[in-house]
Amino acid sequence: MRFLSAFLLALTLALSLQAADPPVFDLWPNGAPGEKGNVPEEKITPATGPPKSITNVSKPTITLYRPAKDKDTGAAVIIAPGGGYNVLAWEHEGTMVGEWLQSIGVTGVLVKYRVPRRVEQPKDAPPIGALQDAQHAITVTRGKAKEWGIDPNRIGMLGFSAGGHLTAWAATNSDKRSYPTDDIALPSCRPDFAVLIYPGGLVDKVNKDQLAPEIRVAKDTPPCFFALAYNDNGPLDGSLKMMAALKQANVSAELHVYSSGGHGFGMRAGDKPSATWPKRCEEWMKAEGFLVTKKDVKDMKDAKTDATSPVAPGAKIEKLAGGFKFTEGPAPDAEGNVYFTDQPNDKILIWTAAGKLETFMEKAGRSNGLCFDKDGTLWACADEKNELWKIDVKTKEKTAVIKDHGGKLLNGPNDVWVRPDGGAYFTDPFYKRPYWTRGAQEQDTQAVYYVAPDGKLTRVDGELKQPNGIIGTADGKTLYVADIGAGKTYSYEIAKDGSLSKRTLFCSQGSDGMTIDENGNVYFTLGKAVTIYDKAGKKLTAIDVPEGTTNVCFGGKDMKTLFITAGTSLYSVKMRVKGAARQ
Repeated sequence: MRFLSAFLLALTLALSLQAADPPVFDLWPNGAPGEKGNVPEEKITPATGPPKSITNVSKPTITLYRPAKDKDTGAAVIIAPGGGYNVLAWEHEGTMVGEWLQSIGVTGVLVKYRVPRRVEQPKDAPPIGALQDAQHAITVTRGKAKEWGIDPNRIGMLGFSAGGHLTAWAATNSDKRSYPTDDIALPSCRPDFAVLIYPGGLVDKVNKDQLAPEIRVAKDTPPCFFALAYNDNGPLDGSLKMMAALKQANVSAELHVYSSGGHGFGMRAGDKPSATWPKRCEEWMKAEGFLVTKKDVKDMKDAKTDATSPVAPGAKIEKLAGGFKFTEGPAPDAEGNVYFTDQPNDKILIWTAAGKLETFMEKAGRSNGLCFDKDGTLWACADEKNELWKIDVKTKEKTAVIKDHGGKLLNGPNDVWVRPDGGAYFTDPFYKRPYWTRGAQEQDTQAVYYVAPDGKLTRVDGELKQPNGIIGTADGKTLYVADIGAGKTYSYEIAKDGSLSKRTLFCSQGSDGMTIDENGNVYFTLGKAVTIYDKAGKKLTAIDVPEGTTNVCFGGKDMKTLFITAGTSLYSVKMRVKGAARQ
């Protein structure tokens, strides 16, 4: 924790001297990682007066723009000026941005990151020092959240041009810190949202049809806002490709393409349509829930504790374990132990009913969704080879129940539910994985399948855009399937032979994973919340979660604890109600 501790000491000294100008202090008081002292003296242009551009940066700093107390929303934004990783456009993409954020009640954190690219760094890759500075700026801002009155779950990042690339880079690589540290307790370096203004460098330099390899869009990528001009070809192409990837991953995003404006308009006032982007961005932050007053937050929390809520009175979300890469697939056994997956690390873990974390299995087939049947066998969507497995919990013997459909590879079994008689339903969307060695999608659709107790496989609904979460009622009569690609969830009547009928729109929300309680309420995971609907499809309440939710189940000895996999962590909250059997 030595980087963070040194930073906090320097920050305290800087704030004690605060005057009219925003305070500036070293981001790395003990020296930035990897610096060799071979960069010329920092150059500021013009030499006198307010700087417009800066280069030869070897000592990164952050400048803090605090809003007035009566305007403070509790949100913060890390600011990354552009300049092609050669200079920093310090005024219209830096200081003016900090002042604008101040005016709308947001703490601006302007980063003077390292430029230009060091001579020893590869020319075909973006400079790693800039990412180190961006990630560390997010970490230390989150570390000071309590002192600054910042909500640690509403810290975003905003960048222009190369700074827009840096923002996308930071937003899609928070699972691996770019600088060495032995402190596993460092606050997260993941921005909660990303604002990309005419971002450059998003397209692969060799294969122009795909994103650059460092832009790793995934389900846990934060919501993104884009603004750029139609006559700015490079950023337009890259932004469209990233938008498509965000859509495929079901990540919320908004794109504004203005008829004119070119490149580099920043915060400059003007009469062109592009000058309206700050207002559109403010509106987006409000709509996404990042720009709310502290009173709004209190009111929302109070509203969620009414008598209709299945959440126990006074219950608060609790982080049970963290430090994973991406958690998924929680499922309880008969004793209330909750099994869940860390898919990138290829593990199945257990949060025991006694409150301890254990590793159940390594080399777990990159398992995603899990479910126990009435005999205590664990079913797993083994995504590595696109199979559906059964796992004997006592012997840990794995059996591939389903390997293909019609002689063709499945897309990738995602979530599974086993009905009381042992028949199983699973969703099969197509999410291309970086660890796959297979080729393109072989199935002609993304579908829901039924595996009969005798092993016969049947496609029961092939008319969905991208099915994901799936759950059924304890009596085995009703199935819910979330079409996350269409933003809808349907209910079906289940026939004895496993076929489905009477497909009905349950609600206009998709879900990654789902569960159900003893009263028939259905629980959805999407964004940074668990949303609860009653059995008629009426929204009851939502439970805020610090990270993007992926799946959910009931567990514990009394089955009255809700377990939530989200981002890199496992969370829980006490409930008034019990979960239905093995849900």
